[in-house]
Amino acid sequence: MLIDKLNIILNSNDEFSPKYIISSFVKNNLKDIPTMSIDAIALSCHTSKSQISKYVKSLGYETMKDFKDACLDNISSVERTNKTLFSLQNSIEKQFSSFTNHIIDELHYTMNQIDEINLLKLVNDIKKSKRIFVYGHARTLCTYIQNELSAKQKETIICDVDFEKEYNFQDSDLLLLISINGNTFYFDKRVVHHILKCSVNTWLISCKDNINFSKNYLYIPTLNNKYNDYLLRHILDFILMY
Repeated sequence: MLIDKLNIILNSNDEFSPKYIISSFVKNNLKDIPTMSIDAIALSCHTSKSQISKYVKSLGYETMKDFKDACLDNISSVERTNKTLFSLQNSIEKQFSSFTNHIIDELHYTMNQIDEINLLKLVNDIKKSKRIFVYGHARTLCTYIQNELSAKQKETIICDVDFEKEYNFQDSDLLLLISINGNTFYFDKRVVHHILKCSVNTWLISCKDNINFSKNYLYIPTLNNKYNDYLLRHILDFILMY
């Protein structure tokens, strides 16, 4: 997604470079970008229209319209996933107790409802694979998986956010797709199409049910989707213990 591209630029460029300045402005003004003209964006970033056009193309967008559509998609994605579970106006002890009880109930439900055969099949596929490729917009989860598997001497590669690199998949490889709420299938259909064309053992892990995915799919049942992040992480912990 666009926000991943912006973060990569911000983390790898000097803060005075044109790319950093434009990326910083775009990230901080995502909601305004779709209604701004290219002249207004250039003026705000103290650069030229041609520089903005080059920047947009460097992100992989052919036109300003494509770029603005990506901004809108990112705004929609944030609105769907951004959540606040606690309030400073209420008792911390009561909130923590309530949260803990809800998580325990969710964990019991998930472990009772999950397809155990499918879960163990994924565990076995990971164990027998020589290399693991991980793709997902939850980059911290991807990094966590990479760190845990690397500790087991399992070569693990995090795929680029647009899945544009050419990966030389082997028969002994496994591609793990993480999509907590299924947003990848809504916002990145091109990526999903590309993944489905890859000749590699592929697994999707998601808390979203009824996803149209023709390869291996581990569905993680939950009672309340606001806890999906925690439940998926718990299942990953279980998988990585083997």
